[in-house]
Amino acid sequence: MKPTNLPSYWSLVIRFSAIFVIIVIIIEMIFELIKVGNLDAVSVSFNDFTWLKYLAIKLIIGIAYGLFMARITLNRLKKQKRG
Repeated sequence: MKPTNLPSYWSLVIRFSAIFVIIVIIIEMIFELIKVGNLDAVSVSFNDFTWLKYLAIKLIIGIAYGLFMARITLNRLKKQKRG
């Protein structure tokens, strides 16, 4: 990515957020697999729409992370562009 063509803030937010949420979910699945021994416990724990709360929490944290990292990345790219 060239410093002269800065990416848009919102595209960075979406990219950072999506990657963060996916990685966190995969890591949690791995820990659940190690702890229980199979992934059947994951489907049991998501009964009665508890998966909505689970996903909402992950999305909120992911968006907060994306907002923060996008701002840091754009500031760094702007500094590189200046000098």
